[in-house]
Amino acid sequence: MTAPVTRPYPEPQILWPTFPGYGDDSRGSDSCAFPSLPAIKARQAACPPEALTAFVEAAWMAQNRILVLDDFLFKPQEVQSRQSRYEQILFWLPDGLVANDIRFLTNAHGNRTEQCEIQKLFNEHVATINQRAPRRAGAAKIEIRFSLGSKFPYVHDRFAVIDNELWHFGATVGGLHNRVNAATRGWDAEAHKAVRFFDDAWNGDSDVQHRGRHG
Repeated sequence: MTAPVTRPYPEPQILWPTFPGYGDDSRGSDSCAFPSLPAIKARQAACPPEALTAFVEAAWMAQNRILVLDDFLFKPQEVQSRQSRYEQILFWLPDGLVANDIRFLTNAHGNRTEQCEIQKLFNEHVATINQRAPRRAGAAKIEIRFSLGSKFPYVHDRFAVIDNELWHFGATVGGLHNRVNAATRGWDAEAHKAVRFFDDAWNGDSDVQHRGRHG
């Protein structure tokens, strides 16, 4: 079995998504410090809010895997359309994406029809990725499970693993929430057993499922 490709990542740091022009450079929106009140209000009024650029760029550069664990990943903000939220997530996965293992573990907020629509949309997107890069090493696959709340109801925070970098989010992964929230990055996913934890959540707890069937 071929070892996963490693990608360098920065030392652990904390980042706040803000609003274009309020970030650490004159045009960006990522900040290493708490945002100012004008930045908070600008972000609050944005629809949709600006994603955390550092996370998006890391996803674009993923060489092996993108794993996301977030209860509310596909649930849009109150004034945001569902399609807008889906497009924000699809933006993480460009046509030239190299990573093959892409998995989203979330909760079932909509009905079965909505879940099928999401799966269909992402299946079509990954087909495009594979068609436009026929010489890529293996085929990309996007898997989505809506079982976090029902089969592994132990998680409060949100996490992502890009290659061997662990991200921790105070709100929606990718900085998609419009209120003040922060993310930390640069953690060694292997050292912190992040992939093992994700797989545990992905597979679910049979004890929870057993109680659900009989209790």
